[in-house]
Amino acid sequence: MAASVATAPVVAKAKVEADRIESLPLGERWFPDAFHLIPGPGGFALRLVDMTSAQETLRILRGAGVRATVTHLIVRAAALALARNPELHQIVCNYRRLTPASVDIGLSMAGQTTYAPVVVLPEADKQRLAELVPRTNAAIAAAREREIRDLEDIRKKGWWVPFGFLRRFLLRMFQKTFWFRRKLAGTFQVSCLPNVDVISSFLFYTGSILGAGQVSDRVVAVDGQAVVRPTVWLTICVDHASMDGRRAGDLLNIIQRILEGPELLAEARAATMAE
Repeated sequence: MAASVATAPVVAKAKVEADRIESLPLGERWFPDAFHLIPGPGGFALRLVDMTSAQETLRILRGAGVRATVTHLIVRAAALALARNPELHQIVCNYRRLTPASVDIGLSMAGQTTYAPVVVLPEADKQRLAELVPRTNAAIAAAREREIRDLEDIRKKGWWVPFGFLRRFLLRMFQKTFWFRRKLAGTFQVSCLPNVDVISSFLFYTGSILGAGQVSDRVVAVDGQAVVRPTVWLTICVDHASMDGRRAGDLLNIIQRILEGPELLAEARAATMAE
């Protein structure tokens, strides 16, 4: 979940001499069935955010021995924005609307399959950066170990439901419950991809999902002058049943103000004083 990645050399792989078609094991067929059933987004918005203050926040935290990245700051900013604006933090499911009492951030991570498991961070709005960062890192490490066990388990037991129509029926039933969605992806999802400029996730179980690309130096206008600043593109995709375009724009603006403002800097300085 690093804020940036070095450009890795392209490694040559063995050439495929002929088309290769493989049947997915019965256990793994739950994944394409699930992705097939997830509804697409109903709206999309993006903003360019100045990360000058955020980079200073990271410098202070790392100086205090806190292994923070841009991902942690984005998670914290999103959690604060949602906690203070509950009308922007809702999920509609099976003709019911959930306004959660806490912000459970679902953080997407790269996994062993294209499934891309989600690490759920409960009550991210109630954890300051000095606490959120180590808890997030520990949760990611635990999720990587759990993914291996879960994949082995589903490959062993997935054949118990061998028919696609039955798997899809069960998945539809699960998707109609807040419990399933919240356990799988939290109440709001965040996906950071530090090797591209812009990322936009079109499949998600929450009411909306925030995407963040890499932090890069770009020319921006400040007080009418062209200056170079570290910036990041933030995107949001929304379930139109839960949020419209105006609310999506409002949420992005609030997250931007938190990332560009002094609040996260204050949390970082408080962490150094605690040392």
